[in-house]
Amino acid sequence: MVGNPTTWKNNTHPQWWRDPGLRRNVFWIAVLYFGFFTWGYSTALLNCLQPLPQFNEYFHNPSGGRLGIIYASQSLPTVILAPAIPWSNDFLGRKRTISIGSLIVISGTILGTLSRTTGMLIASRVVVGLALPFMSVACVCLVNELAHPRLRGICATINSSMYFGGVIVVSWLTFGTLHWDQSISASENNISVYSGNQWAWRLPILLQALGPTILLCFTSPSLLPGPLLSLLHNSKGTRTRVRPRSAFAVPESPRWLVAHGYIHEAHSVLAQAHANGDMQDELVLGELGEIQDCLVKEREEAVGKGMWEGWKDLWRTEGLRRRMLVVTIIGAGSQLKGTSAIASYITPILNLVGFVNPDKIAIINACLTTCDFISAIAGALCVNSVGRRPLWIISTAGLLVCFAVMTALAAVFAQSASMPAAYAFIVVLFILRVFNGMGWSPLTHNYPAEILPYSIRARALSYFTFLETSVLAFNLWLHPVAFQHLGWRYFLVFVAVLSALLVAIWFLFIETRGRTIEQVSLLFDLSPTEQRRRNQILSSPDLEDGGDMKNRDDSEKR
Repeated sequence: MVGNPTTWKNNTHPQWWRDPGLRRNVFWIAVLYFGFFTWGYSTALLNCLQPLPQFNEYFHNPSGGRLGIIYASQSLPTVILAPAIPWSNDFLGRKRTISIGSLIVISGTILGTLSRTTGMLIASRVVVGLALPFMSVACVCLVNELAHPRLRGICATINSSMYFGGVIVVSWLTFGTLHWDQSISASENNISVYSGNQWAWRLPILLQALGPTILLCFTSPSLLPGPLLSLLHNSKGTRTRVRPRSAFAVPESPRWLVAHGYIHEAHSVLAQAHANGDMQDELVLGELGEIQDCLVKEREEAVGKGMWEGWKDLWRTEGLRRRMLVVTIIGAGSQLKGTSAIASYITPILNLVGFVNPDKIAIINACLTTCDFISAIAGALCVNSVGRRPLWIISTAGLLVCFAVMTALAAVFAQSASMPAAYAFIVVLFILRVFNGMGWSPLTHNYPAEILPYSIRARALSYFTFLETSVLAFNLWLHPVAFQHLGWRYFLVFVAVLSALLVAIWFLFIETRGRTIEQVSLLFDLSPTEQRRRNQILSSPDLEDGGDMKNRDDSEKR
């Protein structure tokens, strides 16, 4: 590793909200949050539209296989196109990928809003599904690669939590439109299909474009021709580009810029984002040196040189295999641990304990999504004080206990129809969502991005997205069948999965706070003894706690 970031002097105020450069940095990160906001909104959209009588009447009450096709049409493109996600992120850049993806999602949203047939609705979801993973993975990469080291932990974990921000918006929006007066069938009265209360379901689809529109406003300069993107050569022959004219435009990842030879612009972005424009700032120079050294090392060790051969790099060393094992555990575990079943099929689960009223189910579901968001934000704010690894352990252990208790309560209700057991089941269901929000929600997408080196980050996150989406697609078919045949006994499967996950997390997951993203990714290349020695070296006050880095002991510098 190049040095200890806690000893590097930095031209920023200890409190980020009192520093103009860090306020701008946080603003850029907040804009990028709309990538995951859109992911959550789009994922929950159809589930929230299904109770609407206007939607069901217009599309002739889709159910069974036809409903399954509509539901799966958005996920299938991700399974097919996942290998192209890293190419887009690494070749076109994070910003261009976000801009192009946003344009495609907006196009699919317009098509869905104007849908006249089931085929148009399916086509719109396919178009959205084509671009959504490209846009979301690019946002994850750019958040981690652009955030100030002192703020990266909280900023990145809040990014994952914004998934539930999208879910909350669409859940409460459709809960409101559920009570709009249902209009008489347009086909029977020769009324325009775009009039009246048909907007009860068209409006939620239209608002799917909110996040991509905001992203496009602050990243679209990367698509413009002319001087803004002119490639120049300075007197030393170093490749440079004209910087964005607007201070509010989100910059490109400095790691992507260094990887493509734009050293001067990468230096400028780091200075602007992390040191109020001071090009000679010690932290900026240290980060730039680490990025260059890590990229040189990764290129020397690279195995694959082409688009497809490069996937071999994910497994080329013992350290990379350890990383990919962790990525696999998180990707599969996020969909196998049981919370996705509750989120997608809350109705049959509540039916197990006697709740069948649609209004009660709708309000419980909306309250659960709100609980998800609040607990995820709370968990994100604890990543620096508590640490990533403790949050993983606490969250998984809490889920394990909650599923065990829910299994017992559901069994009691099945035998005696005890309403106290049913109400206790609902209480534990909320506690379960709190434990999920404490660790899994904010860390599921942030932790893999932290532990991966730049050269394979986009590819590994694409593999993660492919794995997560594939398991989710399988579960969407499995869960209703399992609940129908096994009932409350199906919860025992989640108890077994969570037990295995807890053991894996205890032995394989490491702490990552207090380090630059390059140093985090290199931790997996160290032996346990070397990790303990490195932890002792970096045991000074946490870089991410927001302490003043200007008064560190110069003897500990690089």
